[in-house]
Amino acid sequence: MFAKLRTNANLKVKADGNEIAVGFFGRVARIARVHQFGLNDRVAKEGPVVTYAERNLIGFTSSDIETIRKSILTQL
Repeated sequence: MFAKLRTNANLKVKADGNEIAVGFFGRVARIARVHQFGLNDRVAKEGPVVTYAERNLIGFTSSDIETIRKSILTQL
């Protein structure tokens, strides 16, 4: 499921005059948020409520943060 979640079909771009956002929107965003943070959700419409395990679907690794930091310092 999560391999399909990361496809371009689910990743959306929203932009206006002041900002741009890349991420999941709508139903896909809710599913991703439940799994990212380990929240409660129903398995089916009338099904039981389950607490999902926290699974990092998106975010930065330590090496990503270090690379970004070095790039910013180089530009400054």
